[in-house]
Amino acid sequence: MKRPAAKVKAKAKAKAKAKAAKAVLKRPASKPPGKSKTEYILVSAYTLQLGHVMSPSVEDAKGISVYRREHRGDGSFGNLVFHWSCSDFPCPTYMCSNSEHTRIYAVSEVPEEGTVSAYSFDARTGQLKLLNSMLTGGSIACHVSLTRNERTLAVANYGGSVALFQLSAEGKLSQRSDLQLAESLGVGVNKERQEGPHPHMAHFDAANKHLLVPDLGLDRVMTYQVQGERNLRLRGHMAVAPGSGPRYLVFHPTLSVVYVLNELLSTVIACHYDASSGELLPTDPVETVPGAGLEGQTEAAAIRISGDGKFLYVSNRGHDSITVLRVLEDGLVEHLEPVALCSTSVDDGRMVAQWPPRECPRDFALCCKDQYLIVGNQNSDSLVVLERNPELGTLSKIGVSVSCSAPACILPLF
Repeated sequence: MKRPAAKVKAKAKAKAKAKAAKAVLKRPASKPPGKSKTEYILVSAYTLQLGHVMSPSVEDAKGISVYRREHRGDGSFGNLVFHWSCSDFPCPTYMCSNSEHTRIYAVSEVPEEGTVSAYSFDARTGQLKLLNSMLTGGSIACHVSLTRNERTLAVANYGGSVALFQLSAEGKLSQRSDLQLAESLGVGVNKERQEGPHPHMAHFDAANKHLLVPDLGLDRVMTYQVQGERNLRLRGHMAVAPGSGPRYLVFHPTLSVVYVLNELLSTVIACHYDASSGELLPTDPVETVPGAGLEGQTEAAAIRISGDGKFLYVSNRGHDSITVLRVLEDGLVEHLEPVALCSTSVDDGRMVAQWPPRECPRDFALCCKDQYLIVGNQNSDSLVVLERNPELGTLSKIGVSVSCSAPACILPLF
């Protein structure tokens, strides 16, 4: 006997409805959040009591340390926690990484011939593994940078030379392909600091066609053409005011503008950049602190630019501050407007320059999509986190700091 078609359909529909309801009961209300990726910060440190290193705990410095960011779950930065360290070479200072943060390159800043080292970084363990190292060909290696294609590395030797290295597919140093000796022009106006050439940085442009080298001793920014990724040819230079002491530079992210930071006079110069020739055309300098370096009581150290290109940040040793400068639409230096000075000290103090510096903010880095700024205070042996206002560019203390002996370079890997 056949059931009526209407009854069969009704029964099938009821079963399907019951099955769907049962499935809903079994299904979690929402997918549980996955395990968040651990965020690491590398901090290099001086390990020797050199003349310019006045940290009281330099002998306790660990070389390269890895710090871990621990979230609080309230949307704040959280805390910095020491994770791991290595001491393969004395005084590892400047560092850089590849785009994936799996390869780290660091120089050893010692009075004799320096070394540059390649490391692998394991994000699972938060540890570095030394791949190999090579001599830089000069003394006091102070800066290292990588081309965007990650095949060539440049090192600035403060003692008077610039070296070029080739990298293997695995990221190891394969050979030093060139070494350029800086021109000797005698003694500069600052006889203590400009007794000879002092390349302080070697930075590739975006196209990997030119290498720009601020020379503190020569009061020049040298432009080298990169030939076949293996050799350098001097193309020219941009002179700055005597006694300026060019130290670092940074490219604007979208405009053809380069900002040169002068250590000795604590000034910033915005320069038009011709990518085809590597030529720099300077505009008038702007002081990072009032009073033309406050008669030698302060020296500029590091410079960074926000990802949107709207703000420049400069650290001042002696003045113990971070200067915030606004960049207008054309990016030129005469249109930079001071926004704020933020003490890098954890405790509030008077913004008065003195030498030697109390804090000595030698280096800093933006992180977390430019939401925060981490400062390494060399003389007070500390790392301090500041929060950044993305609209105003201003910085504020959030009470996050951690001990770190004689920090030299800050490299967030996130």
